[in-house]
Amino acid sequence: MTDGQALRKGRRAGTRAGGILCVCLLAAMAPCVQATEGAGGMYLLGSQSLDAGLSPAPGWYVTVVGVQYSGSVSGTVQGGVVVKELDKRSDSLTALLLYAPQRKVLGGQLALSVGAPYAYVRLSGEVQGPRRLVQRSVSGTGLSDTSLGARLGWRLGPAFSHALALTVWAPTGDYQKGFTPSTGHNRWAGDFTWALTYAPGNHRTEVSAALGYGINSPNTTTRYLSGNELHLELSVGQRLTPHFELGLSGYTYRQVTADSGAGALFGSLKGRVSGAGPALNYSSKLGGYGLILAARYYHEFDAKRHFRGDLALASATLHF
Repeated sequence: MTDGQALRKGRRAGTRAGGILCVCLLAAMAPCVQATEGAGGMYLLGSQSLDAGLSPAPGWYVTVVGVQYSGSVSGTVQGGVVVKELDKRSDSLTALLLYAPQRKVLGGQLALSVGAPYAYVRLSGEVQGPRRLVQRSVSGTGLSDTSLGARLGWRLGPAFSHALALTVWAPTGDYQKGFTPSTGHNRWAGDFTWALTYAPGNHRTEVSAALGYGINSPNTTTRYLSGNELHLELSVGQRLTPHFELGLSGYTYRQVTADSGAGALFGSLKGRVSGAGPALNYSSKLGGYGLILAARYYHEFDAKRHFRGDLALASATLHF
């Protein structure tokens, strides 16, 4: 096999890996990283990374995504309770099933997914009591909110691919009002994202980007309406072998509309944050099935009215 043939073969593997990875991570729920109520939202910042604009090949995919986040924020509302200083650690594991049909839709590749997360949450903070601040710590595990994803992608020539994705989160997670380790958010939410990948020439180097907009519905228990959110993710990757790609990824987040409702005790809480770190993809075969492994790490900075911390995630996917 010539170097050119190896690169083309690797690129095809990378197409499958990148496409399915971005779908799975988009659908994965990480209860940790947005501003809004409890400084925790639905969309996983940094999930759109290497090969973000590529689409999965037809077939069935089973994915397990593990996410760990730890960070802190000054001044937020957690379950309807005012918290002056809040530290949070969350670990989640999501099982996701995705189907990409053979038949094209509007000339593009369709992918449909459903994700079921389970999470551990630990909170520590200064909670506002009747007369004074009280230091409290709580922890617990439970189901998180179910994600439903749909994605439609197109390849425009040998170098450019892009896709439109919609993810909806249903409030199926465990939730209790108050300073509790709730793993659900008790609200519906949706996110619409456009992702693209440009890989010119021999496809050794690629540049990817994703721009998304998230909308939250009210939490009827706390009467809190979280604001809408805008996020931009950028990455550049270098294919070192036909199966292995290494790169650098980053994101920036802005809350574009204010929090509102009777439960918004801190006012608008229009937050922002950015993060950056290394990313890698690996694709191979396991028992005749396609195997896709990926890992990401982000360190956050430039945070305002938002958690600032560190995010690590890893995923494994089998393509049937």
